[in-house]
Amino acid sequence: MVRYKNFWLVWSLIFFLDLFSKSWVVENAQKLRYDPIVLIDGISGREAFFEITYVTNPGAAWSMLSDYPEFLTALAGIALLAIFIFRKHLELSEMPQQLIFGSICGGIAGNLTDRIFREPAAVVDFIDIYLPIVSYDYPVFNVADSGIFLGATTYFIWSILEAKNEKLKDDLKLLRKG
Repeated sequence: MVRYKNFWLVWSLIFFLDLFSKSWVVENAQKLRYDPIVLIDGISGREAFFEITYVTNPGAAWSMLSDYPEFLTALAGIALLAIFIFRKHLELSEMPQQLIFGSICGGIAGNLTDRIFREPAAVVDFIDIYLPIVSYDYPVFNVADSGIFLGATTYFIWSILEAKNEKLKDDLKLLRKG
């Protein structure tokens, strides 16, 4: 487990920050639902740029698959199990992957905890962002969602850069031989 120290550190940070923030939001749910806390406004009109509110979501992102919470619970469990089983193939002993997958797994575990232990089985969301330039109220999300998004986005970008570096190395080898 020492080999995966950074994975567990990031996992714990995302998971417990998600757990504590959701606990606070649930304790204040009645007030937050009808009177959100505006953190950043600066926009004329009813909408605020960044506020803390309270909603629950039985589905995934953008409420997809809301009618199938059991499927999403199973999918989250399978995803965590697959990452554990394929940890060597994913090179989780390496630093970037530990940070990336620690963030993803911490987020998955945070939302899975909601699906298993909350009645009804739904994820607590509370971060509400309004994008005034395009007049779009982004779907309300939470710390776990942020961890999953940041980890997945970082993995995508890191994979592209890694492939590009590998191609450069291969090209250099060909030049040295030729």
